[in-house]
Amino acid sequence: MSRRVPEFALVTGLLLGLSTLLSGVVLADEVLTTSLLSALVSYPFVAYAVVSDDDPTTVMPPRAILALGALFGAALFVVSLLADPSPANALSGLFAGLLVSLPPVAYAVYFEADVNPLSPRETVVAGVGVGVALLVFGLAVGSASYGAADALLVGLSAAVYGAARGVRFDARTKRAAVAVGVVLGVAVVAVGVSRGEPLGDWLAVAMTLTLAPSVYYALTSARFGSERRRTRR
Repeated sequence: MSRRVPEFALVTGLLLGLSTLLSGVVLADEVLTTSLLSALVSYPFVAYAVVSDDDPTTVMPPRAILALGALFGAALFVVSLLADPSPANALSGLFAGLLVSLPPVAYAVYFEADVNPLSPRETVVAGVGVGVALLVFGLAVGSASYGAADALLVGLSAAVYGAARGVRFDARTKRAAVAVGVVLGVAVVAVGVSRGEPLGDWLAVAMTLTLAPSVYYALTSARFGSERRRTRR
């Protein structure tokens, strides 16, 4: 019986997520919010199934999960654009798409789907570059909050992926990056204050600049620190 627990959790999560999605679309005619809610309902069950199964790839092939996650995220982005094709709304649709697609992408990466045509270092550079572009674009179109959130998700995901694939920096470099992020965040807030504009957008950008290197430092230090301890044992 215990061997079937992961499969039971997976089926339960998928059924709950699907029923939530169908109910929301039919009764409320709200695709975007309902899709996010269905992911929120189903993903914990799927995660439990992945953690509990000795080899989840037999039931959930990494490449298939990657394709489904990318399709789900792209569908939410397109639905958002169809509802309102404005640049600001595109950023919010991208945020929704990233939220639902990144967990399947992380699963596929962890279980070696091996579909990325870029090298780990190229992936980091591309992800950070796209993140900076999203940050600037969000500020330009008056949607800095979503632009900052998208930038954080894209840039940080690429950086953590690179770290898992061997793109590592020493502790001194990472501490320097954290300090630079704090300085840039303070500078951005100072610019907003000097311009006499509402600080909401400027704070969103400042938080992204501050959080990205700090979270990266925390995640990679904990991961590689534990690896070093296991190696020494």
